[in-house]
Amino acid sequence: MLPRGRPRALGAAALLLLLLLLGFLLFDGRLRRAAALDGDPGADPGDHNRSDCGPPPPRPSKCEVQPGVRGGGSGVGKGQSLGHAAGLRASASSSVTWGQCPLPPLKGSCKNILSWACKSSLQMALPSVRPSGWGCPMLLLLGPLRLPLCPPKRKNPLHLHLVTDAVARNILEMLFHTWMVPAVRVSFYNADELKSQVSWIPNKHYSGLYGLMKLVLPSALPTELAHVIVLDTDVTFASDISELWALFAHFSDTQAIGLVENQSDWYLGNLWKNHRPWPALGRGFNTGVILLRLDRLRQAGWEQMWRLTARRELLTLPATSLADQDIFNAVIKEHPGLVQPLPCVWNVQLSDHTLAERCYSAASDLKVIHWNSPKKLQVKNKHVEFFRNFYLTFLEYDGNLLRRELFGCPSQPPPGAEQLQQALSQLNEEDPCFEFRQQQLTVHRVHVTFLPHEPPPPRPHDVTLVAQLSMDRLQMLEALCRHWPGPMSLALYLTDAEAQQFLRFIEASPVLAARQDVAYHVVYREGPLYPVNQLRNVALAQALTPYVFLSDIDFLPAYSLYDYLRASIEQLGLGSQRKAALVVPAFETLHYRFSFPHSKVELLALLDVGALYTFRYHEWPRGHAPTDYARWREAQAPYRVQWAADYEPYVVVPRDCPRYDPRFVGFGWNKVAHIVELDAQEYELLVLPEAFTIHLPHAPSLDISRFRSSPTYRDCLQALKDEFHQDLSRHHGAAALKYLPALQQPQSPARD
Repeated sequence: MLPRGRPRALGAAALLLLLLLLGFLLFDGRLRRAAALDGDPGADPGDHNRSDCGPPPPRPSKCEVQPGVRGGGSGVGKGQSLGHAAGLRASASSSVTWGQCPLPPLKGSCKNILSWACKSSLQMALPSVRPSGWGCPMLLLLGPLRLPLCPPKRKNPLHLHLVTDAVARNILEMLFHTWMVPAVRVSFYNADELKSQVSWIPNKHYSGLYGLMKLVLPSALPTELAHVIVLDTDVTFASDISELWALFAHFSDTQAIGLVENQSDWYLGNLWKNHRPWPALGRGFNTGVILLRLDRLRQAGWEQMWRLTARRELLTLPATSLADQDIFNAVIKEHPGLVQPLPCVWNVQLSDHTLAERCYSAASDLKVIHWNSPKKLQVKNKHVEFFRNFYLTFLEYDGNLLRRELFGCPSQPPPGAEQLQQALSQLNEEDPCFEFRQQQLTVHRVHVTFLPHEPPPPRPHDVTLVAQLSMDRLQMLEALCRHWPGPMSLALYLTDAEAQQFLRFIEASPVLAARQDVAYHVVYREGPLYPVNQLRNVALAQALTPYVFLSDIDFLPAYSLYDYLRASIEQLGLGSQRKAALVVPAFETLHYRFSFPHSKVELLALLDVGALYTFRYHEWPRGHAPTDYARWREAQAPYRVQWAADYEPYVVVPRDCPRYDPRFVGFGWNKVAHIVELDAQEYELLVLPEAFTIHLPHAPSLDISRFRSSPTYRDCLQALKDEFHQDLSRHHGAAALKYLPALQQPQSPARD
């Protein structure tokens, strides 16, 4: 999917190659890459291209795609700059759009393979990988990575071959693992190993090295792949991709490359004075959509062919202007028998100097829309509003639709799907705690690094603020960024539609748009209860610094806290030899407007006049009483405190600390259980004398309202606490008896 309104990202990123290797349906993601579909229409029924559905059919003349399948995806490729990568939102996020359908469902004895080349510098921050797709920082998901899968009428398995860097791979693996799309298999290839094959080519195109990688696909992809459709990630499908696949049948015995004519005067050399393009046949061809006969290119010596042509042209031309497209055209100029011209509707190009209007007369004519201007969705075009709305329609689709089983195709389930289904089938719907049990087993779609992200430089004592939030807490982000100048890792619990609203929110905020050290990770909403600890674990797992400050989104840290924490960690000599959790004392204000203290002295003055309180002093004092606020008032050095029942301070711990217990969903005991685990693992609790964080008032959450009003809710929480202690006993033996009295105490209807 194309990232929306993200010109900086779009212009900054390299081309991510999304290789849709036809035979399987495409999945939505966010990255910098290009796509290719692969399959072998002429393969024997018994070979590797045979469909896994039903008995082997007779040899087909083409690879058919089930009609009526639509989907959205987003990514970045040549002609598209990366924004965020899940999208896939390079830094690890961005979104790629395959148009209405990244890969339509295929049927027959066809095998689809999708390959992506992603660069981590790109943040799939493109809506890279966005709700409807992934970001690549990704392509789904460089920058943010995102590629939406088509809705379920697909009848063949899908094998995706993804060419990525390490950052993009992290995003994509998480996306595929959590999305659990049926009949989708993924193979990864290291993009860094391909760079040397094209790095010698000077290239002025914004896609960089990734814009040249399509040249090496015949050698980079498995030798058994004979046919592929190669797509830039800035294309939108308005038709069934099987119709495009069927065009392989029109190739002659010598043709190996199917392309649409370039829809501008670029290669005619008359766009401006002294414009000198690379050689091409007539108007040349656009490589945003390519049908490749890999077998024939290998037999023809493609690698030597394009290298010789490129070296010869570079003797008189300083660099490529349009990356791989210039070299493809120069080769075709010399070997015209290689090319099969494709109907123009299969690559309607929306460049700045486009003549695409000559190609179509009605919207129904369109097959593939190619946003090949650096301006992407902001390009000027007579019908761009129609094209833009057409594309954006799919961004808010519920990505869970892609989890449905393929119709009439008994395929291998995704890893872990069978165990999950078995566990769900054993739940008793009459159990009063059914929704708690069900929520615990829910596998949420996770798109890490949803927006462009610049990892912090390595520092031995650096600290990342870790928190989670939902849509109703977005207003806290700007203030948090002003208070905390260091890196942050934030998990957001959003629907697909809310994820798009979140993108617009970030784009509209100069404060948030300027912060490249804040990593946003989208966990897509599913189920009635808020998965608070899963969200915390997602954000915690993506932190990149040695230490983390485990906070909540409705707290504002002291302005000086980031620097003070780093200094304290160094002074206390924390590390592998000393396990400690540094306690940051928590306070609260009941006023929506108040003057935030700049020092401990100012805070104590506000505390004395009743403008501030120790956190939850009125409702749940035991949650923070062990911090010993009276001692803190006078303290000049860190002091140790002991664990006590229901203690839930905000702490700074090493990044490899114990994770939160995901069984605690909704309200109650989610932080308390984590502090119990830290104590059980013998972490010291050290209170910092100059540190503080302040809670701001807000409306109560739905979960706390349910906790306060429902005895059943509280009974279910007690059941979770009992199970937690059983597991604690198994892990820590008799030492866990220490916590039994605390687990048996009823939870007060206060905020956790």
